[in-house]
Amino acid sequence: MSYCVVLRRAADNYLERCDAATRLRLKEKLETLKANPFDLNNSKPLKGRSDQRSARVGSLRILFRVTDAEIIVADIGPRGDIYKHGQ
Repeated sequence: MSYCVVLRRAADNYLERCDAATRLRLKEKLETLKANPFDLNNSKPLKGRSDQRSARVGSLRILFRVTDAEIIVADIGPRGDIYKHGQ
């Protein structure tokens, strides 16, 4: 099963502000997540947020939820800041 990726506004804005190389790396990770977002080599569940997962791209993190057919990306940002938003 392949999932559809939906970017929320914060994630889309961050992706647009990135340089081309970083944007490419993030898009490649999102493509990998489409195939299997639950693969522990690609993402991990967040402690204390049972419905959210995190994927790592260098020092950046992608926070997302998985529904029946979609991966909803809530936010993208640096590791030190991304978990503080409490989405």
